[in-house]
Amino acid sequence: MATDTDLEYLRSIAESGRRAPLLGGRFFVWWGTLAGVTLLLHWSILTGVLAVPTSMLGALWLGYGMVGIIGSHVLARGLRGKPGKGAVGNMAERAVWGATTAAIFAYAIGVAVAVGLGQGSAILFDTIPVVGFCGYGISFSVTAAMGGPGWMKAMAWMSWLAAAGGLYLVGTPGFYLYAAAVVLLLALAPGLIILRNEPEAGQVSDE
Repeated sequence: MATDTDLEYLRSIAESGRRAPLLGGRFFVWWGTLAGVTLLLHWSILTGVLAVPTSMLGALWLGYGMVGIIGSHVLARGLRGKPGKGAVGNMAERAVWGATTAAIFAYAIGVAVAVGLGQGSAILFDTIPVVGFCGYGISFSVTAAMGGPGWMKAMAWMSWLAAAGGLYLVGTPGFYLYAAAVVLLLALAPGLIILRNEPEAGQVSDE
C-alpha cells in the first residue's frame, strides 16, 4: 500500500515534467532544416531546376540520413550539464521522438527494399513524408500530455491534417515542395521556440 511519502514522491515526479523546460529544440531545428533543404533539393531535381539526374535522389536521401545522425550525436554533447534532463517531460520527449525517427527510417528502408526488388511502385517513396507527419502528430501529442507546452496539441492536429493534405499531392513534383513547407512549419518553428526557452548549462531548474 502506498504511503503518503510514496504519493508525494510520485506527485513531485509528475510536477517536474510540467516545470522543466524541454531540451529538444536543437534537434527540431537541425532535422527540420536538414529535411526541409533535402525536400527542396528533391523537388528541384524532379522539376529540372537543378541539372542533376533523378538517379541521384537515392544518394541525396542517403546523405540526409548520414549527416542527420552525425549531427544529432554532436548536438547531444551540448546537453551535458543542462538542468531538467531527468524530468518526465524531457524523458518522454526523447523517447517518443526517438521512436518516431526510428519508425520513419524503418519505413523508408522498407520502401527502398520493396521498390528495389520490384515489389512496389516508386510512388511509395512519396508516402514516407506522409508517414512522418503522422509520427510528428503522435509525438507532439504525447509530449504535450507529459508536461510539454500546450501549443503542441495544436501542432499535433496540424501534423495530421498535413498528412491528409499531402496524400492529395502524392505522385506529383509539387508534393515535395509542399512537404518542405510543412517540415519547416512543424519542426523548425517549434524548435526555435523550444530552443529560446532552453536553460543554460548549470542553471538551476525548478524540478
